[in-house]
Amino acid sequence: MTDEGVDSVLARLIEALAAQVDASEHSALAPGAVEALTGLSRSEAGLIFGHAGHLVHYGTDTEPIETLIQLISDIQRHEAERDAAILPGDRVRLAGELPTSVTDHGATRPRETVFTVRYVGDDATIDVQPDLTEDYTITSVPIATVQPARTQSTT
Repeated sequence: MTDEGVDSVLARLIEALAAQVDASEHSALAPGAVEALTGLSRSEAGLIFGHAGHLVHYGTDTEPIETLIQLISDIQRHEAERDAAILPGDRVRLAGELPTSVTDHGATRPRETVFTVRYVGDDATIDVQPDLTEDYTITSVPIATVQPARTQSTT
């Protein structure tokens, strides 16, 4: 299967899971889905959030996918160390010197952009994704280069 075929299958699975969440009475994931999404690796989180972000960025009926994104972030937050300074789902802004990982991706206004933390690594880095109306790419940055934004994530 080509990369394009894999991308298409992953997008369809995300849309199917989002539709299932949307159809549930309380917009919640089934226990088996929560279990399957627990313990995501950095690459797994990047694939899921990147593809889901792409669907929201270019989609029309995005509310179910945005709900799914939030539910996955909630799973990650629940798994995180409670005393961590930055948690998955937090909204942050870049501070200090901009890492090349951000400037190389062509971010037009990286200092003005609010990013959502998608993964917290054990190597003093985090993966961030801009507001999905702006872009959907996920970039790794040192934790030291971010500061919390004033609000919690809604996507």
